[in-house]
Amino acid sequence: MVSYQGDTKYCGREMVALAFDIGTTSSAVSYTYLYPNDYARANVVTRWPGQPESVGSSKACQLMELIPTLLAYRNGECKAIGAEALEHVDDSYYDMAKWFKLHLHPPSMKRSNQPPPYGSLSGASSFEIPPLPPSVTFEQVYADFMRYLMVNVERSFEQTIPNGAAIWRRLRDAMVVILTTPNGWDFTQQNVLRNAAIKASLVAEEKAYDLLEFVTEGEASVHYILAYSQSKIWLAADTLFAVIDAGGSTVDSTLYDCKSIEPKVVLEEACESECVQAGGVFVDRAAEVMFKQKLAGTKYGEEDYIVDMVTAFEGRTKRLFDGKTTNYAVDFGSTRDNDRPNRVIKGRLSLTATEIGSTFEDVIKRIMDSCLHLLSGQKVKYILLVGGFGESAYLRKTLTELFESQGAMVITVEEQTKKAAAEGAVIWYIKQSVAARISRTTLGSSTAWTFNPEDREHRERRLLAYVEVDGSLRIPSRFSALIRKGTRIENDFAVQEQFYLVSRTLRNSLTDFRSTIIVYDGDDIPRWITDIEGKLLPQMRHLCDLKADMSGLQGSLQPLHGSLGPYYKVAITVAIRLGGTKLQARLQWEENGIPREGPITLVPGALE
Repeated sequence: MVSYQGDTKYCGREMVALAFDIGTTSSAVSYTYLYPNDYARANVVTRWPGQPESVGSSKACQLMELIPTLLAYRNGECKAIGAEALEHVDDSYYDMAKWFKLHLHPPSMKRSNQPPPYGSLSGASSFEIPPLPPSVTFEQVYADFMRYLMVNVERSFEQTIPNGAAIWRRLRDAMVVILTTPNGWDFTQQNVLRNAAIKASLVAEEKAYDLLEFVTEGEASVHYILAYSQSKIWLAADTLFAVIDAGGSTVDSTLYDCKSIEPKVVLEEACESECVQAGGVFVDRAAEVMFKQKLAGTKYGEEDYIVDMVTAFEGRTKRLFDGKTTNYAVDFGSTRDNDRPNRVIKGRLSLTATEIGSTFEDVIKRIMDSCLHLLSGQKVKYILLVGGFGESAYLRKTLTELFESQGAMVITVEEQTKKAAAEGAVIWYIKQSVAARISRTTLGSSTAWTFNPEDREHRERRLLAYVEVDGSLRIPSRFSALIRKGTRIENDFAVQEQFYLVSRTLRNSLTDFRSTIIVYDGDDIPRWITDIEGKLLPQMRHLCDLKADMSGLQGSLQPLHGSLGPYYKVAITVAIRLGGTKLQARLQWEENGIPREGPITLVPGALE
């Protein structure tokens, strides 16, 4: 099995970095042990409980690198995970958590102009999201799954790395954990994953912001392709290219502009990414419908046979289908299974290329429409195709025919691309690349307006006004934009917002200062966070609260005198760093003329 090795020796401190790619239908984990003056290597976990041992073939070994993203619960308690949970899928005694990643998608990713996917269980939404088990939150599901992944990556590390057990114990508390996320996710989703990682004991809470890294699945896949493609000359400065990540349930497409390749690969997202629910599982569903219709009225139309056929179709027929061969077969039974009139011979169901092609039709159309929308008006030179469904010969053929006619080349690699994001995330960390992202939302803070009787909106909100301790009349829920939607966020991008804290006393106000950060999903810049009744406006959501202790100022402030009596006023600045994929913030103020700075605790808001 091919494994990535860096081309230059590592010069940093001894450390371990892990990468978790938690996909909708399957997941993978990779890791690297970085040792000074040695070449960095990426390893992928290949042994998971409940899966058979690989027996030598490269393809079989690659299949072992994946684990089903599936958990079985009973009365709110996790009982089985991964391949072991597959045994309980049809058991009513257990509640299954599947496709739980889709619960975290922001509203903008769940909306679509297309009808529900082929065979969708929900006719009311363009996105099918299976419910979670009763009394189980998606944060708990993520924590249970992360904890399971951590146990198994530790086992793999100890078995693969010489003296691995001792190294793991020595470096465990300082390990860096990299989590891959869809390109359309933002800081809200990161907060959920961060809390889940803390709950799963991946990292300690006080070290979470230092040891947790986030990288988009698109960028991780780029580094994977660069590491394994036979030719790397396709990537150069000023190259515009797309990444299509075709997974089990969703297909995510992102457009990148390569700004430079030396000394580091620097990428910039050219526009908002696309996400469509059109993965390989919907081809399987279409095949199931076809089998039932084709074999209706025969014993092979019974549920047990259909399940075996779908399994065989997914495991081999779907992957081999390229639209060129006239006939295909689904090996589902034994030599005693025969029904020649219905083309079942010795446990094999014969199908025409037209019949198999019909199972791909809806999904292929969705992917093509999504890609064409993303690339409309863009002169793209290359398209990188990754993901489990990206290995489909028919999908590759279809996309190649579509885009090569437009002057774009579709690039794939021989290595299995289901693990592209997991291994690519470790490669990204080794390379320490820097990417610029497109802000998909507007971030702002919650402040107050000074009442202006000539402003109609101020007059409409007169009942919400309050008298501040300095005697001014204030109206709450002002939206003060920090970063606008569509802004390109370079590395170490930072913004600052100045506040004035006024208070009649200092004891409580300085000890527990809070400022709220709001996300707005719309395209304009609103003036208000709530309506005239104080209700949160549509497309507004609470991202987090910034907390800080400034009690050290208590002895240095002098009272001011207003119309209502003495009060205190503190000029403070919230400095927010938005570079990369992390949200970090610091509080800055002056104490007796000396600049001071202190950390801010991020208190995530509820995911909506």
